Amino acid sequence: MSFVKHKQISVFISSDMRELEYDRQIAEQALKDMNLDPILFEVFPAMSYSPNVSCREEVRECDIFLMLLWKSFTSNVEEEYIEAVKQNKPILILVKSLLKDEKHKQKLEKLLKELSSDSQKHPHQSPRLIYKTYRKVQELRTEVLESVAVEIAKFYKEPVYTMARDEMYELGTSIIQYAQRRLYLFQRTPSLILGARDYLVDDSMKYVYEKKFADVLTEWINVNYKLSDKEFLYLFSPKATEQEIWDKQLGKNANYLSDVKKRVRWLKKIEAKSCHRFRIDMLDVPVSGPLIVGDNRYAIWILGKDQAVSISQENKGMCDILVRILNSYSQEHMSAEEILSALRL
Repeated sequence: MSFVKHKQISVFISSDMRELEYDRQIAEQALKDMNLDPILFEVFPAMSYSPNVSCREEVRECDIFLMLLWKSFTSNVEEEYIEAVKQNKPILILVKSLLKDEKHKQKLEKLLKELSSDSQKHPHQSPRLIYKTYRKVQELRTEVLESVAVEIAKFYKEPVYTMARDEMYELGTSIIQYAQRRLYLFQRTPSLILGARDYLVDDSMKYVYEKKFADVLTEWINVNYKLSDKEFLYLFSPKATEQEIWDKQLGKNANYLSDVKKRVRWLKKIEAKSCHRFRIDMLDVPVSGPLIVGDNRYAIWILGKDQAVSISQENKGMCDILVRILNSYSQEHMSAEEILSALRL
């Protein structure tokens, strides 16, 4: 059985710390903006053994190796690079362009020639490596975002499936975190509106995972709704949602109902402020759900009476089809009060 990778994808940043101190900070922030885990030597805790040993250990544990170069290729960076090659890590190399009065040191010049040659006979190289160049801060940020995004996609080329509810929420959360352009969701009973539902489960950890899912989704909306290149659609079943509210006696809890109404009105305000690029709508069709679609990755939950399974895959073509289908169910712009009325609130 294949399971989704739960931990954040980690990226080891290798470079001369003094020569490229500011560039390292830019790369670190770009990775954090992608909800990834940047690993830098300067943030390591105090240790009782050699820093070089610690760095090589971190390289062995990382998911992606990012090397920034400018004028020099120090022995420490070379050791980290060799370790990444030995461990067959995805290696991304970004080289800062030289100005007229700047020069590469001999060791770096030799490495770049080897990387540029057709044969690439460097003794420590495995597959053919290609480096990209940058000079300006924005160029560095763009190259980091684009290069790392391509590598992330490779993590999810094969279908991933799980039958554990907590892993389903983790799977959905990871798709949200890595969505850079679009996010489409269908939940029969929407945790974004109803909140994390501890009353539905015996295991409190399931509540924790659902709360994390809702919190990450809320943060994604707040961060992205003002950006003109982002789009979001959230669909839910009014019938199933109404039934849950009233069958679980939640309608008798005034504070709970007040929170639900606030969330619906907040979503509708986001919809208006984004000129309807961010939308919330109701969908009453016999879909098991949930369903979540990101830029190039989707996940479908199939819920049975006693069991459930979630299937996820990196497939842009399928994502585009699912987006078109979900868009076809979102034609009207219902007001907050119309939605609340449908839920008998």
